[in-house]
Amino acid sequence: MGERALWNDYVQAFEAIFTQCSTDAAPWHIVPANKKWYRNLVISQTIVETLERLNLKYPDPVEDLDNIVIE
Repeated sequence: MGERALWNDYVQAFEAIFTQCSTDAAPWHIVPANKKWYRNLVISQTIVETLERLNLKYPDPVEDLDNIVIE
């Protein structure tokens, strides 16, 4: 049996892996890699969107700085 004949089995296995392993806490992303510029774009966008969803904030500044000495 040639590899082409097993294509549907491969697709089902990939779908099972991505469905069962990707979670809300640790999502998997399928990144196309046949064009480097597009791969880089997809990865960059995914990182930016993930960081934006984290809604990170700088900590509040320390108000009492009277005891700090700069030499």
